[in-house]
Amino acid sequence: MANQPILFINGEYKPLSEATVSVLDQGFLLGDGVFDVVSAWKGSIFKLDQHIERFHDSLRATRLDAPMSHADWRAAIIETVKRNNLRDATIRFIVTRGVPKAVVADPRDYQPTMIVWAAPYIFLADEAGRRQGIRLFISHLRAFTPDSLDPRYKCLDRLHSQMARIEALEAGYDDVIWLDQTGHVCEGPASNVFAIKGGVVRTPRRNVLRGITRQTFIEIARDAQIPVEEADLTAFDLFSADEVFTCSTAGGALAVREVAGRKLPKPTPGPLTHRLDKLYWALRESGAHGTPISA
Repeated sequence: MANQPILFINGEYKPLSEATVSVLDQGFLLGDGVFDVVSAWKGSIFKLDQHIERFHDSLRATRLDAPMSHADWRAAIIETVKRNNLRDATIRFIVTRGVPKAVVADPRDYQPTMIVWAAPYIFLADEAGRRQGIRLFISHLRAFTPDSLDPRYKCLDRLHSQMARIEALEAGYDDVIWLDQTGHVCEGPASNVFAIKGGVVRTPRRNVLRGITRQTFIEIARDAQIPVEEADLTAFDLFSADEVFTCSTAGGALAVREVAGRKLPKPTPGPLTHRLDKLYWALRESGAHGTPISA
């Protein structure tokens, strides 16, 4: 890691102390912007093109037409990681609607702010949590639905997530998920969730961010001939599961030992969670689906 982190901002590479954003930026004032997060491991960025494609889906849907192509973002992400001398990294890339030209702004008239920020690789849980599993809370807050804000918008406005996390942490839990308006399990602030019962791996099929790590675990399970389904799950399915795990860019599969006060069967991680996580990290270590930072 460089002595001071180097960020890409609006076409330039600047040390953190100089990479400033105006207090009038719509990303700060309104949470008006989108982002994505990709990770590097052992010098290889995993599924970079899929992340950029998902990012561009959010840009088009929000009418944030940033003047950078897929290839431009790819180059900026790789260069930012290189300038920070990182091999294992978490990389966030962001576009906001920028500084408005008037106090009452026309959101169609904007100058976007574009940022890439790389940091050492982040795990969602500490070593103890990864080893023995986490305690998972179910928030009273409900998921966004397509008739309000489609969860596929990976947007900057994270107040909903922050409130859910505070609720969980204050209750003594490690992480949190929420349900939709019909009581079906959705996802968490930074992760998707899987439940395993009778050897079948299931994950919520609707009102969720289509996580790239989530899809990777579906593919790994299918390749290993482990039955896997996208399904409607309720809290009962988590309470009665043989195994539960969350997954994200920040750490692969994270075993759950307790859901809202219901303890899951031991051992934790369970056998299928352990197997899937080993296959995931073997995939990462192999460099498959990877973009070398040195390229």
